[in-house]
Amino acid sequence: MSGTKKSIGAITVVVAAFGGVVMLGSAASAAVTGLQQIGPQSGQLTADVGSVSSIDVEVGGANMRVMFDDVDDAELRVEGASTSGWLLRADGGQLEVRGPDRGFDWWSPDWLRGDERATLVLPLALEGVDAELTLQAGQLDVAGEFADLGIDVNAGSLTLTGDARALDVELNAGRAEVELRGVEQAQYRISAGRVVSTLLSVPDSVDFTVSAGALELTLPDQEYDLRGQASAGSLDSSLDQSSGSRHRITGDVSAGSATLRPGGSGQ
Repeated sequence: MSGTKKSIGAITVVVAAFGGVVMLGSAASAAVTGLQQIGPQSGQLTADVGSVSSIDVEVGGANMRVMFDDVDDAELRVEGASTSGWLLRADGGQLEVRGPDRGFDWWSPDWLRGDERATLVLPLALEGVDAELTLQAGQLDVAGEFADLGIDVNAGSLTLTGDARALDVELNAGRAEVELRGVEQAQYRISAGRVVSTLLSVPDSVDFTVSAGALELTLPDQEYDLRGQASAGSLDSSLDQSSGSRHRITGDVSAGSATLRPGGSGQ
């Protein structure tokens, strides 16, 4: 009889312990759910651009879109997280955009989220200024008109359409797709990844260096003075060539590939 009672007591203890674990797990799950529910879903930053003459954007791990619209101030609209890891400010004539800077933090609900998205809306008054665009990771989609435009991609994917006077692309990894009108000088430096670029206007000069990865460049169907070499990899051109052309292309391929092709009459 006493043995039976001991067995029943042992079973009771086990059941109680199991129930405690279940309750603990439920509480933990509820806590996580609670964090997800109470965490900020979106936010917006603004900056006065009255003295701005250039733009500097650096994205560290989000999906970001840059566009121009009929607004008075620069607006950074963030979805899927708070704005705490983002920076938008005008300093010394330059509009700076940084983010997201997200260290791992148990007490911040944002680390539980994915699919962070941001939209940078620029006033139409800033069309035609110089811009530097840097992508460390994630995705950057840009549409607009610029003067001197610098692009630096270290990972992720960048898509760019619009107008620019001068273009400088550096790709260390990832992918960049660029389609621009009005470019007079273009430079491409590729150490890994792939650049697919279309220039819709006839450039005065193009210079490229491919040490690994690939460059696919489409230019208007005109004559070019092409001076390129490939010590390794390949350089393939179907452009019309003339040493007397004032449109010069210089390039060096030490690994990887560069492909030049005509497309359209250009301007």
